[in-house]
Amino acid sequence: MEIARINRCQGTARPIDGRPQSEVQVGSDKLDVVASFCYLGDMLSASGGCDLATTTRVKTAWKKFKELLPVLLSRHLSYKTWGHVYSTCVRSAMLHASETLPLTKPNLQRLQRNDRAMIRQICNVKPEDVATTRSNELLTLLGLEDLNLILKERRLRWYGHVERSSGAIKTALDMQVTGSRGKGRPRMTWKQVTERDRKDWKLSTTDPHDRNTWRSGVRSAMRAASQLPGRGSTDVDVAPVPAR
Repeated sequence: MEIARINRCQGTARPIDGRPQSEVQVGSDKLDVVASFCYLGDMLSASGGCDLATTTRVKTAWKKFKELLPVLLSRHLSYKTWGHVYSTCVRSAMLHASETLPLTKPNLQRLQRNDRAMIRQICNVKPEDVATTRSNELLTLLGLEDLNLILKERRLRWYGHVERSSGAIKTALDMQVTGSRGKGRPRMTWKQVTERDRKDWKLSTTDPHDRNTWRSGVRSAMRAASQLPGRGSTDVDVAPVPAR
């Protein structure tokens, strides 16, 4: 009796990852269809969202952090200098292109968790003292703002730039995607995230088309948010170097 061969064995079934084809034709060039690719240091995924991008940014930040450990653990520098080096070299790598990411709560927690782990290591917090050491106190000591505030400021400043634009970037923001969606609550878009940020910082009535007014409003909201209970001013004096 002849045994029938399944479609995959015959090479006619779709690939395991679900993509209908392995390459596309663009003019005279053939391009491979991939699940993800790196563009200007940012990772784009065919599945959408920014899970892969945040994971990549965290890995990059840890690489920079380990390279700078001799500086960040030097007893000859002050807390504020450590904070400045960390913000300039490590946080900037972690937050690259973050103004364009529609971060979900798990994404934000991943960034904050790794950011605080590096800060505790800079401040020489022992494992047994982690539970009793407040992250806000360490941020104030190093002269740093909370990561969530920085992300909101970046998104809102970029939002103003996009709203004032008249090119393709504005077209992409206002584009309506046709077709039916799957079951369940859809993911929040970048525009929805920025609208939530505007509401949180009471900028709903501020016109983003007025560049000076918008930047001033975002800056003022950032200063007000950094003075909320439990978060002191970042303008701290030079603190003594702790014993290592």
